[in-house]
Amino acid sequence: MNITQILLQTVTDAKVGFIISAIIGYSLYKIIAVINRKKLQSSNDNCNETLNYMQMYADNYKLVLVIRTDLKMGKGKIAAQCAHAAVAAYKAATKYPEFLYAWEKCGQAKITLKVDSENALKEIAKQARTVGLLANIIQDAGHTQVKPGSKTVCAIGPGPAQMIDNVTGHLKLF
Repeated sequence: MNITQILLQTVTDAKVGFIISAIIGYSLYKIIAVINRKKLQSSNDNCNETLNYMQMYADNYKLVLVIRTDLKMGKGKIAAQCAHAAVAAYKAATKYPEFLYAWEKCGQAKITLKVDSENALKEIAKQARTVGLLANIIQDAGHTQVKPGSKTVCAIGPGPAQMIDNVTGHLKLF
C-alpha cells in the first residue's frame, strides 16, 4: 500500500466518521427539542391551571412592605431597606412564576405599612408564612443608622391581595 492509498483511506474514514457524527448529533438535537417542547407545554398547562385557580380567589396581587418605625430610620435608609426587601421578595417569588406573572399583570402594586417593634414585625411575618404567603425579613448590616442585625422591613408577597389583607389589614399606612 503506497502513501496515496493510505491518505485516501484516512480521508475516507474521516469523512465517514464526520457524517456519522453529524447524523447522531442532529438526531440527539431533535430528540431533546421534542422533550423540551413537551416539558414547556406541560409547564404552561400547569401554570395556566394555577393562575385560573388563583384568579377565582383573588382578582388583585400586591407586595406589602412592613416598616419598623421604632428604629427612627431616615427617609433614605427606609427607602434602601424597602428596596432590599422588594428585591428579596422578587428573588423568592421567582420560584413561583405564577405569582410573579399575576402580580405583573396587576401593575406590581407595592404598599408600605408600619409596625412599632421587632416583635410585631416577626409576628406579621409568621402569620403570613402560616397562611402560605412569601415573607422576607431584612436585617441591616449596621454600617449607618441602626445596629448590625436589626430587622428593619418585612416584605410580604407578592401574593393575592385578599390573603395579604387578612394578615396586614389592621396595620396603618406608612
